[in-house]
Amino acid sequence: MLLKNKKGKELNEENEIGNCLIRMERSYRDVMLLKNSLCSYSCEPQTYKLFEEFEDLKLNLELLRISHLKLIDALRPSVNFVELKLQQVNDIVNKTISLKEEVHNYINLVKK
Repeated sequence: MLLKNKKGKELNEENEIGNCLIRMERSYRDVMLLKNSLCSYSCEPQTYKLFEEFEDLKLNLELLRISHLKLIDALRPSVNFVELKLQQVNDIVNKTISLKEEVHNYINLVKK
């Protein structure tokens, strides 16, 4: 079965699932690296405001990690891939990029 992406190109469903799965696994590794960086001793919050931001980032990372795992599980055995899953992959990857920037900003604040 062939799908069309937003640019109108025809996509082979199986290849697209494999590509999405690879993107999700890489994005998941990024989330885990961010979580490890954030939870390192050198990034402990020094003020209450930093503590609140730290806790918010930790919660968002955990929610994103769970979203990754659910989508990765859904993609692996998937036979009938729908465009909704492609959109979910793009959304989660974009959230990962955004959260990655927030974690780096937080780490820079703490190290000042």
